[in-house]
Amino acid sequence: MQKMTSLFLMCLLYHIGYAQVYQDHFGTGNTVGVTVTTSSNQGTDIGAGSLTGTDWVPDLEGASRFLSQASLGYNYEDVEYVAQIGIEDWIEEQMALPVSSYLTTYQDIYNAALTKVYAVHGSNTDSTRRRDFMSYTFYEKAFKEQDVLRQKVAFALSQILVISTQNTNLDDRGFGVADYYDLLYQGAFSNFHDLLRNVTLHPTMGIYLSHFKNRKANPIEGTLPDENFAREIMQLFTIGLFELNNDGTLKLDLDGNPIPTYDIVDIQELAKVFTGLSGGDWDLILRPQNAGTPVTFNKGFPHYDLTVPMAMYEDEHEPSAKTMIDGSIIPANQLGMQDIDMALNVLFNHDNVGPFIGKRLIQQLVKSNPTPSYINRVAMVFNDNGQGVRGDLEAVVKTILTDPEARECTWIESVQTGRLRQPVERLTHLFAAFDIASPSTNLWFRDMNLIYEVVEQAFLFSPTVFNFFTPFYAEGTYVEPNDMVSPEFQILHATSAIHSINLVEEAIKIRPFKNRTAVNPNNPVLTNDNTNDEPYFDFTDEINIYDTQGLNALIDRLDILLCHGQLTDGTKAIIADAVTQYIANDSGFTSQEVVNDVLYFILMSPDYIVLK
Repeated sequence: MQKMTSLFLMCLLYHIGYAQVYQDHFGTGNTVGVTVTTSSNQGTDIGAGSLTGTDWVPDLEGASRFLSQASLGYNYEDVEYVAQIGIEDWIEEQMALPVSSYLTTYQDIYNAALTKVYAVHGSNTDSTRRRDFMSYTFYEKAFKEQDVLRQKVAFALSQILVISTQNTNLDDRGFGVADYYDLLYQGAFSNFHDLLRNVTLHPTMGIYLSHFKNRKANPIEGTLPDENFAREIMQLFTIGLFELNNDGTLKLDLDGNPIPTYDIVDIQELAKVFTGLSGGDWDLILRPQNAGTPVTFNKGFPHYDLTVPMAMYEDEHEPSAKTMIDGSIIPANQLGMQDIDMALNVLFNHDNVGPFIGKRLIQQLVKSNPTPSYINRVAMVFNDNGQGVRGDLEAVVKTILTDPEARECTWIESVQTGRLRQPVERLTHLFAAFDIASPSTNLWFRDMNLIYEVVEQAFLFSPTVFNFFTPFYAEGTYVEPNDMVSPEFQILHATSAIHSINLVEEAIKIRPFKNRTAVNPNNPVLTNDNTNDEPYFDFTDEINIYDTQGLNALIDRLDILLCHGQLTDGTKAIIADAVTQYIANDSGFTSQEVVNDVLYFILMSPDYIVLK
């Protein structure tokens, strides 16, 4: 297993084998093997009609590579569709799709579960495992809805603007958590300022980073405002620890040292801003006794409706003037929400936000080590979308996915290209590629229980506000000496690598996962594994290709679908030799077993796990 882990690392840095350069098409940045002759413009060497490849359609391999960046999973028909209409038209089409709601889907699943409970137990007792239904909601939407780009960006944002149901105050607040995720999902192509404000005022974030019921200083009791959110909104959500150039490189002082963006005094001043916030409305379903009474500041979390933004209670808000990180002063004795809006404007307009957030999104969508030029191009669009608007996430996402560094084939050969596929992404890709379904049509996957302990990732279940892995993590043997980072490798080690391989094998050969659509006969608040509702894959096309065209044709199809044509000849030969030997040793080796093993070998290979 140490060899396997080392191979993954070497693949990330050196791209062992053959980097894929597409020479059979022109478009989407690919100009390999293309010669264009035109008349030059006066005074230049560039012809007026010169072609660059931009806006043209990719081949199947290029379409698959693009979809691995722009979605949580896709099937072969999706690859063919992108190859037909082109990347930019696909992005426009995705961004024009109507926006749905995680909260609505969550409520539907929750109510369906309680109906099942009622049928068995004669009552619809409210479930205490509400975070389970949020997990079900994520996978239901991922495999049943068409807005795959919005879902991918929301998933990326959830690992930047982090909350986690590992927090004991959120583990049974599924309605509030679903509503928070709607901010990321529905705001994936909105303005970052609006998203930041919505996140700041959401009660689940207030509970998670403890500015819910955050009080002003009390000299008699010796208490000060809680500093947690003030620190993290700067460190993780907007500006980071050190001053940045627009290309993401560090600004240095005269002694060559990084320049901090803030200090403890700045945290203390900002903490004063986020005082006075508490519940905006009662949860009358759980606490009907509150009906008709004014909402107050100091009740326990279960009393409040966590789908309603926090409200400002002026008596608990710090009235003094506050000094912001740019030296500006928030005046004393103004309304608390005015303080918050002024503080958020300061943070949003800081020079760091474009390169800081831009790089985080690039790392989530495309590659772990974007060049300063790539970061600069994205940050410039964050700073101004071309129409004088700052923070336009729609423009930022388009720029990230269509940038030459994401699309041009020559970049695949660079040692800076690539990232490790996250464990959840590997499963969602597998599930989507082969059209996962179930007899009931429900896909209730409780991932925090089934996979977190073995691969250290599950939906909205990070151990800390710093996510499952830090964007600054660098593996010490291969990556750090090359002045690069490998964030996802922080949760890849000998144990998780073995478990990940076993998880994939079980998904292919036994069941994709245990579907939680049954009712526990002994407990009226829990859903149960349902052996009569096992999810399944559709391998019809793959079996037909093997039966009619042979083993190599099957490998080539899965190479396009899963590895966008980047399986090396060596890897293909190893897989073909192994499966051929299985067939020779077992006269009853079926076509389904051939497909299972080829798929398994591909999914455990570095060619797949390292996304280039």
